[in-house]
Amino acid sequence: MRRKVTQQISYLEHINRENDFHHSEYEEEMRMYRYVRDGDFRAVEEARRVFCAGKQGHLSDEPLTNMKYLFVASMTLVIRFAITGGMDSEKAYTSSDYYIQQMDKCKSVEAVRALHEEAVRYFTGYMAYLKRGKIYSKTVMQCMDYISHHLNSVIRVADIAQRVQKNPDYLSSLFKKETGRTVTEYIMESKLKAAQNMLLGSDCSCAEVSAAFAFSSQSYFTKMFRLYTGDTPKKYREKYVHSRL
Repeated sequence: MRRKVTQQISYLEHINRENDFHHSEYEEEMRMYRYVRDGDFRAVEEARRVFCAGKQGHLSDEPLTNMKYLFVASMTLVIRFAITGGMDSEKAYTSSDYYIQQMDKCKSVEAVRALHEEAVRYFTGYMAYLKRGKIYSKTVMQCMDYISHHLNSVIRVADIAQRVQKNPDYLSSLFKKETGRTVTEYIMESKLKAAQNMLLGSDCSCAEVSAAFAFSSQSYFTKMFRLYTGDTPKKYREKYVHSRL
């Protein structure tokens, strides 16, 4: 089996030489991903140049399928570099899922290339935004990551403290010092932001949204949502729908 695979790979290398085809140099390709990680918009130009330069791999004989395979491979590296640069992992994976879902709808090679450029621009812009923001300590970043992954649950400071192996009082003090908000305030804000997105991006009822983020009751969810946005969840959704008409 191994010998057969080796022979097939050797044959592909021969075909590439015959066609004068060469993959992108490793350093050249990695430059684009480092630009993404650093929030440097030269990443967009690199993406346009490398992804469209005919230096990508041959993964399928069907051009559109080949480009889609390359798109997925590129997104895998983009999110890894973005996470390394400080992007929340859940945010990175969800964003990648979104762009791959959009890619699946593309009907031409040109559409996939354009979407790839859009995705690189999005991730680069997000990283640039993070770079302009405050840099938090590892402990506080771990807290934020834990909260992001448990928005559908009841989140207690004691549970977070146990996960990051810090004293709850120390953790609360550190979090407040670095973010200007208590852990509880940050949890509530994160849940309400996610609830906003769910209200606008789904047909779920207000009761279902409330339950999705583990609010103790729908009335409490409505109260907190109104304090945060100035509108009830129902009114907030209605205003958005009206603005789209």
